[in-house]
Amino acid sequence: MTDSDSTPTKVALVTGAGSGIGLATAQRLSADGYAVAAIGRSAAKLDDALASLANSDAAVAISADLSDPARARSAVTECVHRFGRLDVLVNAHGILGTMKPLRELTDAQVLEAVSTNLLGPVALTAAAAQYLSSTRGAVVNVVSINALQAEPCAVPYGISKSGLLGFTKYAAVELGPAGVRVNAVLPGWVATPMVREIFEDEDLVGRPLSTNLAQRPAEPHEIASVIAFLASEQASFMNGAFVVADGGQVIALAPLAAAD
Repeated sequence: MTDSDSTPTKVALVTGAGSGIGLATAQRLSADGYAVAAIGRSAAKLDDALASLANSDAAVAISADLSDPARARSAVTECVHRFGRLDVLVNAHGILGTMKPLRELTDAQVLEAVSTNLLGPVALTAAAAQYLSSTRGAVVNVVSINALQAEPCAVPYGISKSGLLGFTKYAAVELGPAGVRVNAVLPGWVATPMVREIFEDEDLVGRPLSTNLAQRPAEPHEIASVIAFLASEQASFMNGAFVVADGGQVIALAPLAAAD
C-alpha cells in the first residue's frame, strides 16, 4: 500500500509479529482483511513475516525494541501515519526472561521481563487509546496461564504476565466508556520458537504437558484464532475479560493417566 492509496477499512497493529503467536496473528488478521502494522525487534524476521501475509501490499514492518516506552509510543504514531487509523492493537510480544531461583535474581533481570512484557504493552495501549476510541476499536493482550498459576524459577515472567492481566482490567475500565474493548488471551504451552528455547520437541510432549488435556502444545494459529475473535465484533460485549486457551491445563490437579 502506498501513501496515495485510500485509507484501509481496518488496521491492526500486531507486536511480536516476527514469529510465534504474533506472526500467526498478523497472518490471520491479514487474511481477514486488515491492513497490518507488524512490529518486532528483527527487521529480517519482519520482512519474512510481511512476505507471508495474505495481503502484503497492505502491510508495513516497524522494527522496535518495545522495552523502551518511548519507542513503543512512536511505533503507534508510525502505524497511524502510514494507514490513517487504528482499529486493533494486539500486544503479542514477550520474553521468558531469566529463569532462576528468586534469591539469585538481580534487579536488572526482573526489570528486563517487566519492561518488555508489561511496560511495553502499557505504553502501546496508552498511545493507541485516542485512535482506538475514534474507531471503537479493541486491544488484545497475550498473557499466559502463568498469570493464574505459579511455578518455580519464573518470577520475572510470572509477575510481568500477572501484571499484564491486571492491566487488561484497568485499561478496560478507563477506555471502555470511550468505546474501546480491552481483553486478554491466556495460552498455556505453545509451539513457538521462544518455548523451544527451553524444551526440545520431545520434551514438549513430556512432563510440562502431563496436565494438558490435549496432550500437546497449541499451535500459534490456534491462539491467533482466539485473538481474532476477541478483536472482532463477535466479541462486542466482552471487555476486561480473558479467555484461557491452554488445552485444559489449569483445570487438572494431577498428571493425566495415559489413554488406552
